[in-house]
Amino acid sequence: MHAPRRPQTETTPPSRRRTRVAAAIATAALAAGLVGCSPDVGGAPSAEATVEVALPDTALGEHAQWVIDAVNGAEVAPAAAESRLSAPMLDQISGDQLIEVFTQLEPQSPWVPTAIQDAGDQAVITLTPAAGDALDMQIVVDDEDLIAGLLFTPSAGARTPAASWSELEETVNGFAADTTFTVTDVADGTRVAAAGDGSGVGDEDPLPSGSMFKLYVLGAVADQVANGALKWDGVLTVTDDVRSLPSGELQDAPTGTTVTVQEAAEKMIAISDNTATDLLMAAVGPAALEKALADMGHHDPALNTPMLTTRALFQLGWGADAAARTAWTAATTAAEKQAVLDALPTGVLEVPATAVVTPVWQDGLEWFTTPDDLIAAHLALQEKAATDAGAPLRGILSANSGLGDLGEAWYYAAFKGGSSVGVLAGSWYLERSDGRAFVITIQGSTQDPAELADQIMFFGQVQDAIALLEKEQ
Repeated sequence: MHAPRRPQTETTPPSRRRTRVAAAIATAALAAGLVGCSPDVGGAPSAEATVEVALPDTALGEHAQWVIDAVNGAEVAPAAAESRLSAPMLDQISGDQLIEVFTQLEPQSPWVPTAIQDAGDQAVITLTPAAGDALDMQIVVDDEDLIAGLLFTPSAGARTPAASWSELEETVNGFAADTTFTVTDVADGTRVAAAGDGSGVGDEDPLPSGSMFKLYVLGAVADQVANGALKWDGVLTVTDDVRSLPSGELQDAPTGTTVTVQEAAEKMIAISDNTATDLLMAAVGPAALEKALADMGHHDPALNTPMLTTRALFQLGWGADAAARTAWTAATTAAEKQAVLDALPTGVLEVPATAVVTPVWQDGLEWFTTPDDLIAAHLALQEKAATDAGAPLRGILSANSGLGDLGEAWYYAAFKGGSSVGVLAGSWYLERSDGRAFVITIQGSTQDPAELADQIMFFGQVQDAIALLEKEQ
């Protein structure tokens, strides 16, 4: 495997960095595991909105209400605060420090929840104060229903959108994390906008892409359907050998649960279900995955050969067997890497979600793509969708736009996002109502996960790009 790009050794000058609110809490990892679907950032209201929304009737919702009560002046004891925090969270902040944050926010109370983007174990909740600007509270719970991440940032509704491509590019270039952003007209490959290193046409500098690798898995599935090796209504069975960690829901399904190939594909893309992904990878096999990488235009399939399952990433990246990770990092051929994968334990996955707190992409534990790889992948899938065998693909890819309702200016939106610790990314294939099509990619990587904690700001640049494209009609 070629060495992936590492974060720049020099940090962005402070004058170009985005200023966060003083009350920001950055934890070691905002989300446990691979969260392939970014929160829907399209619906945050303006600061003037005061209509209260209901919080989910879940552990996350209960924790969120506790935080809201605390910033509105409810008395909180340090021990009670610490009892709600995961161990990694407690490594970052004490109960007393958390109460200090709440105290800083109390003068603007009452804070009212006016919008929520809920992804199950994580959510972005817009809090509107009695006076002043709204905040987005990003909150994550772990598999023990403890708070594993909490961050307050200026609300997307209060964020000033970019008025030009140059302004958008300047914003992205000022991100603390190493970030690449591209907007490409697929008719002729023209870059409408490009920011960050590796964003030029034909640039082959690989970047970690998180769960966006699932586009290639989907392509391999479509190919296997086309050649008769699989059927969309074929049955796959959940077992302990293939069970992974979140994101998704099939990891909680009892052994013996069955889903169709199409159902697994829908879950893999719409909610980035990791167990569904690994079921499909097992069904198509390594050779089909490698072929899909090449056929779908990846500039160097060897970067992702053999292709890691999500389960293997958890085992190698955060499992107890340090020797296996060392062997993977030291391996120089695909055969040596495959030997490492073959030796990984089967059965119940012995990796707690709470262990997933440190970046591992810099050691080659990820899936690597360039912006042009992602463009080619999206276009290849659209070509496959035009065939009889690929007929379900358009619906699968558009079930979750990643950005909410895009409005009448857009006819179609296919989306796949990705994240891991220190990695955040998204890619969109968009068809405008005038018939023109574009691909937008954004990929961020860092060894300091706090630099990617604010997903509202990160993906807000995509919203700005879409708005600018609308104006050009």
